Amino acid sequence: MGKKNIQVQRRLGFVLLCFTIGIFFLIYRLGYIKLVKGEEYEKNAIGQQLLHDQKIPALRGGIYDRNQHTLVLNNTVYNLVLDTVTLHQFEKDEHEKTVEFLHAAFQIPKEELWEHVNAQTQKYYIVLQKQISYELGQKTQEDIKNLKIKGVWLEEDSLRNYFYDSLASHVIGFVGAGEGRWGVELQYNDQLTGIPGRNFRTFEQGNYVMKNYIQPIHGNSLILTIDEAIQHYVEEALLEAIREHEPQNASAIVMVPNTGEILAMASFPNFNPNQPGNVEHLVDSQRYNTMTQEEKTKLLNQVWQNFNITYTYEPGSTFKPMVVAAALEENIISPTDTFYCEGYRMVGDRRIRCWKRNGHGIQTVEEALANSCNVAMMDIGAKMEKEIFYRYQRAFGFGAKTGIDLPGEQDALGLIHKQENLGPVELATSSFGQTFNATPIQVLTAFTAVINGGHLVRPHVVKQIVDSNGIFIQENHTEFRKKVISEKTSKQVREALEAVVTQGTGKGARIPGFRIGGKTGTGEQGSRTNPEERRYILSFVGFAPVEDPQVIVFVILNRPKDTLMGSTMVTTLSKKIMEKTLPYLGIQRTEILEEMEMQEPIVNDYMDLFLMDAIQDITSKELQYEIVGSGSTVINQVPKPGTKVPKNTLVYLYVTAGDTQEVVVIPNVVGKTQEEALTILKQQSLVPTFIGDGERVEGQEPKAGVRVNEGSEVMIQLKK
Repeated sequence: MGKKNIQVQRRLGFVLLCFTIGIFFLIYRLGYIKLVKGEEYEKNAIGQQLLHDQKIPALRGGIYDRNQHTLVLNNTVYNLVLDTVTLHQFEKDEHEKTVEFLHAAFQIPKEELWEHVNAQTQKYYIVLQKQISYELGQKTQEDIKNLKIKGVWLEEDSLRNYFYDSLASHVIGFVGAGEGRWGVELQYNDQLTGIPGRNFRTFEQGNYVMKNYIQPIHGNSLILTIDEAIQHYVEEALLEAIREHEPQNASAIVMVPNTGEILAMASFPNFNPNQPGNVEHLVDSQRYNTMTQEEKTKLLNQVWQNFNITYTYEPGSTFKPMVVAAALEENIISPTDTFYCEGYRMVGDRRIRCWKRNGHGIQTVEEALANSCNVAMMDIGAKMEKEIFYRYQRAFGFGAKTGIDLPGEQDALGLIHKQENLGPVELATSSFGQTFNATPIQVLTAFTAVINGGHLVRPHVVKQIVDSNGIFIQENHTEFRKKVISEKTSKQVREALEAVVTQGTGKGARIPGFRIGGKTGTGEQGSRTNPEERRYILSFVGFAPVEDPQVIVFVILNRPKDTLMGSTMVTTLSKKIMEKTLPYLGIQRTEILEEMEMQEPIVNDYMDLFLMDAIQDITSKELQYEIVGSGSTVINQVPKPGTKVPKNTLVYLYVTAGDTQEVVVIPNVVGKTQEEALTILKQQSLVPTFIGDGERVEGQEPKAGVRVNEGSEVMIQLKK
């Protein structure tokens, strides 16, 4: 019995000894870990906790029109995130469940998912998919919660949404890599961009981890001067003109003359900011498939350019009102002065022609503007001399940027003649808008100073800036850059410019009941000696009402396919914009003019006009016409210009053909189907333009039997 107790005691002692040794070993290891490796392990443990640093995106500010209609806004989207550190805290079957869920819900390959799950280094933040729609994100969050999916969560993000696709695309611009790339998106990028927030952990004194959350500061929003409705009017009219005339470029600007606020600005071709890198709409599919990436990039860079502020051209006759205004202001001429145009003026040994080869005869200042007489402008320029001419050219803003709040405005300093280089020939040609260049926005801003009382305003497209709480933090007020001419001079030129529309080259812009003034312009491009290489840029500036201008419209068609219609192309375009814009802005018709519309019409001067220009004016006066001769240029007329005649009076137009063009007879297509008319006219090398909706031809202009140049346009009225 005693022997057995001794054995038990020995065993217990051995166990106790082992236990004691074990405790001492553990104490030793803990001490070793704490004292020798403790700092290293502690840093590693804390480091793993600190890995969770989540960026909370700030919303980019919205963009609104002047009436606070939404144009651009950020939509909430989600990024799908995999957290393999958290996932590995669970059993293998949870891994399988997570992989199956992600594969089924988002079609992510299982191989890709298992690579993340089985990686040697696990991560808290692996983005699997970006910009998941709000609806799908909400559903996914519910599924994760209901199915108890481990290691998956959704990060909130935002996606820029341009509500009207290409509407005002050159003004608005687009965003790339989170930054503005063009338009106001670039110009006001610092205002639109917010400051991201953070959700992260820090190691605090006392060896513990603190969770931190920094609220994002959302970007400010822009309220533009653009009016969504007027922008629609402009773009619809431009698209119609593009389909009819196929210009290389087309653009339009609508502005408030007294403030410089841009109500609409459009440039074609344009782009969709939701897909700014897409050029498929610009070329046919066959061409697109053969384009290199370099060619696509070059095309995109051209399309992204805003024609209104980057393109330079010879302004032509739209510059003439500035010359007249400067001469009147300096008392160099008076409204009663007259000039004689015989079709050209000799400047030194050089003959410089007027556009009307047989001359305008005696012209008053008003008639010189109405008829766009180059010789009268040369005479006025010569009287001014180069010092005064150059001073006013600069005062009206030529040779300098306008300061519009859009990126990419062309630096125009080298686009005009220096004063010392203004010889007699340069002064003569500059006086009617040739041999120097300007941008469309420069021409419009200068023209505005002529009609608004003489103030050169800074054009702008942003009206106000508001913060994310809707509080106004900045307002762009009207900025007068300088006073150029007096109110008296401005009034005199305004009234003279009304004659351009009532009886001059801008008749196509007339709208019954409204007092409209304006000026046409034709800039010549390419060879001036070779007609085959000659191209034109047609423009028109119109404003209303004449007595107190509330709106000004500038339209341009650059290198239209067919120039036989002349300025009618741009005056008609301006009229279509004005017909909708004036009533929309609440501008009332003038009763006096409505009474005048009831009076007997006066025959205008059609000599040297394109045939279609003359026909359009004749029919608008409810007169009849008959063509005598062959061709598309009017060389004589009966009755004479200025004759008052009853409605339905027959006006005879004597025409001649161009030097290098064939003459064809216009066939009768009245009563034919649209398809039949198209076939017949094309066989005669004529260009049909269809008006109205319907299947059969109700009327045509010019009438059947008229002999015109090949390639002439025939207006076809359709009815159902």
